[in-house]
Amino acid sequence: MTQTTTTARAMRHPAANDGRSCTDRRSTLLAESFPALIGPSLPSKYREPRPLGRGASSTVWTLIDNVTNEIVVGKLCNLALMSEKNKSFARSEAVNILSCEHPNIIRLLGTYERNEQLLHILEYADAGDLQTQVEVRAKHYSRVKNGSGSASRKDAAEAVPCYYKENEVLVILAQLCLAVKYIHGKNIMHRDLKTSNIFLRKNGLIKLGDFGFSRQYGQSLSSDVGKTFCGTPYYLSPELWRRENYNHKADIWSMGVLLYEVMALRKPFISPNMEKLMQCVLTEGSYELLPRERYSQGLCDLCYAMLRVNPHERPNITEILATPIMLNEGL
Repeated sequence: MTQTTTTARAMRHPAANDGRSCTDRRSTLLAESFPALIGPSLPSKYREPRPLGRGASSTVWTLIDNVTNEIVVGKLCNLALMSEKNKSFARSEAVNILSCEHPNIIRLLGTYERNEQLLHILEYADAGDLQTQVEVRAKHYSRVKNGSGSASRKDAAEAVPCYYKENEVLVILAQLCLAVKYIHGKNIMHRDLKTSNIFLRKNGLIKLGDFGFSRQYGQSLSSDVGKTFCGTPYYLSPELWRRENYNHKADIWSMGVLLYEVMALRKPFISPNMEKLMQCVLTEGSYELLPRERYSQGLCDLCYAMLRVNPHERPNITEILATPIMLNEGL
């Protein structure tokens, strides 16, 4: 559910030559793909499609449910543009998310397929995603006095990152851990944990979404269950970069990158290209230490433990939840 792979503010809506907007044309295409589903009133289920984001072979929309009047998300995948492997990923998203019922996981409300078009209807996160929130905090501007002790037109706006407080970090981390514990308990690896796949609700709930790369594995298999190279480069674990077998500990690494990003408002590994990024990931402790004046040793150490290069040295999700910082402060 790349609900915000491209955020709404990044969408372009140029007017078409015939006077219709780009949004109108796309809405017509969505309605034409599923004519019995999209319409202004019942018996159609959904109305008023509005583009929310785009991927290489998918478009994400907000829709309004004609029965409940609630906003939902429609993810339309063009299967004709996908390889067989990516078609499998698109369909597995529905299979895996349908098996999940948890307050910290985005709900799949329905799935439809017609003429090489696959449409997932998903729960709408009304407060955006964690990536956008981190970016806003990192670029936060604060009014700086001019030195005379009083405000004036000469006061300047200066970039001052608005860091999360430790209790705010723990609220995010605890809910993410509960979601990951749930899917790992169902033998599902997410394989694409990142800030843009963590969705936010105004009521304070954190929602894990986008199960497009997820994979369910059987308990009878080896503990090293995966070989497919997938996910987002900045969040890929060392074993994935090495093209080695991997298991649920790859998700733990991605959680460590995500936690570091929330705490530092930037990713742990800064590199100009993929080769340098791989070197950083494969080198133990190649990131800057987190600021101890801002965060406790317990929280910093938990992040570092998730970022151990050797997957056998990383904690599993149950061990993370059992750490003192999580037991005493996070849950």
